[in-house]
Amino acid sequence: MIEVLLRIYRNILSLNYFFISLAISSVSLLPFFIYHRYKKVWIWLYFGIFYIPNIIDVIHIYMFGGSIDTLAIKAVLDTNFQEVTEFVANFSDFHYLVLIFSITAIAYLLVQKIIRSKISAKINHLWIILFFLGFGASCFIHDKYKPTLVRIILACKSYYQEQKFIIFCKQQRTSLSYGPITSHIPKNIPQTYVIIIGESANKEHLSLYGYHRKTTPLCDKIKNELYIFDNVQSAHCQTLEVLKEALSLDEFSHGDVISFFKKAGFKTFWLSSQFNGGHFDNLIAVIAQQADLCKFIAQKDTTITGGQYLDELLIPHFENALKDPALKKVIFLHLLGSHSNYHNRYPNRFQYFNDYSSKTKRLVSEYDNSIAYTDFIIYECIKLLKTQNTCSFLLYFSDHGEDVRDAPDCVFFHSDALSMPSMFSIPFFVWISNQYHKLNEKFVNLWNTHQYYKTDNLTHSILLLSRLKNQNINKNKSLFKASNNSK
Repeated sequence: MIEVLLRIYRNILSLNYFFISLAISSVSLLPFFIYHRYKKVWIWLYFGIFYIPNIIDVIHIYMFGGSIDTLAIKAVLDTNFQEVTEFVANFSDFHYLVLIFSITAIAYLLVQKIIRSKISAKINHLWIILFFLGFGASCFIHDKYKPTLVRIILACKSYYQEQKFIIFCKQQRTSLSYGPITSHIPKNIPQTYVIIIGESANKEHLSLYGYHRKTTPLCDKIKNELYIFDNVQSAHCQTLEVLKEALSLDEFSHGDVISFFKKAGFKTFWLSSQFNGGHFDNLIAVIAQQADLCKFIAQKDTTITGGQYLDELLIPHFENALKDPALKKVIFLHLLGSHSNYHNRYPNRFQYFNDYSSKTKRLVSEYDNSIAYTDFIIYECIKLLKTQNTCSFLLYFSDHGEDVRDAPDCVFFHSDALSMPSMFSIPFFVWISNQYHKLNEKFVNLWNTHQYYKTDNLTHSILLLSRLKNQNINKNKSLFKASNNSK
């Protein structure tokens, strides 16, 4: 229970939101006293419509440090059955059961007390006045203080509007015009560019960045071949929000990285071991599905063993993409990386760290094993890319970080409501081929690996790294721009 108290103490502001929301929604009890004979019916309606959403809200506060908001609703609607089952398994904890039982018991006792109470006619009239005042006020207060049910409805409305925007973007993509696109690379030079998108990787858990455990032994071996950027942060803590911005050209309606590459004459590949959205399309799916070849292997040819979806199953598809005869290719790999549950992210042969002396130590060890497995995937891709003898680069970055610590208040998750520094701290590094370096030596020598950068403008960086020239590419929004470098 110490863990529960620590989390509640840390999130006291969010709990204030919850209690105010609960007080406002409780005003809905007031008219129930007008019709005494139907009081039981009204009370149980209140319990189902208002109290249960607030129970869900307080659990959300405990788990993620904040009340339910639009991002939380989007995360639910954009997920799928596999992710839900993994999530539930990860957070099936005795503390949560105690919390749910306690709140439900209090609610039940409250309802029973009200049912047995006798209220005078004068008090009934006061209830009516307070009800209309309270419910009316809830329409004008800040969203954080609105009753949970109202916030859920508003979030669903926002999600519906986004779905309409997605349909508009799908229709618009074919008619997008970026104007003339040229390149610093001569037309007859083969080009192969690879962008690997990691998942939930906290930079502080990579030995490449100084972590005490050897979690990236393979990339450590080729450290001198890598440009390791140590001051890059994600713009958000949720994959959809991060990649919606990172892969868009300024605003999503202005275009995206895949459609831009296609207009520039590149053959495009999107290879993913992530799940292909939820029940509805999302903006990342709009981007991915534009690729000349788009594969979500978790839906089709992934072998599942005890809930494992392994990133190495992307490698054969990556090899096939490399063998494609197209002169210019760009390949995106979207990994499951360190997505919880961590122990499902790597095969048994990568169980390097085995300190299971406590729950937090076990989770840290499993997380570190998942980082080591991602290191293997990146290294294998670099090895294969080296055999191509083309003008090429490989860029790796994680969508966001993760709170992973051997501490009782560690959430082992990511949440915009919590917004802890570890949730934004991401690895970001680049490997380039000899031919790329030879053709772009002056450009490469100007990179500053200590420059602060957020991934919301990443498309400008990717396009500039690909040596493309266009009126829409803003050098000032790129990480790869003229500056004094210290590799």
